[in-house]
Amino acid sequence: ETPSIMIYPPNPVPAFKFEGKLEQKAISGKISRFMPDTSVMVTKDNIDTFLTTAHEKPKVLLFSNKKSPPTIWKALSTETVFKRTVSFGFVTEDQTDIVQRFKITKFPSVVMQRGGAAAVKEPYKGDMNFLGLKEWVNLHSESGMGDKLFSNSGGKEESLEEAKPWLAQEVPELTAKSQQ
Repeated sequence: ETPSIMIYPPNPVPAFKFEGKLEQKAISGKISRFMPDTSVMVTKDNIDTFLTTAHEKPKVLLFSNKKSPPTIWKALSTETVFKRTVSFGFVTEDQTDIVQRFKITKFPSVVMQRGGAAAVKEPYKGDMNFLGLKEWVNLHSESGMGDKLFSNSGGKEESLEEAKPWLAQEVPELTAKSQQ
């Protein structure tokens, strides 16, 4: 029967044929449930830890009146470069301490905090769409950051691709080093 849509979610979920109305809202709703999310749910209990760990990474916070991160936020947090160079956080409007701390007055709002000792808090002023947010975050993400490793013994610096190539490969190769 045509047309039909096959959905290939991340492993271990097997591929399956989409059963439902062939309309954008129904299809995108089904697909977004399988989209991974590497953003952190930020609360008053973990805000300080979130902002102070990996201080070299910019922290991008989405303040929202929704209870869970939207698909656009999941997509940004799992983007290949951002995954290792930027920390994404999601704050709900009921976290009033954090909302007041960042002086948020409307939802949704996006704020980036970067620099040592929380030097710069920059609100996003563009359109709330994937490309606009991606370009804005990309300005402050260090594309080469997070891909240099130092060995414990010799202090020799090597790129991530040389030290652990299976982490950078599209289809990881199984080797003696990668299985440890």
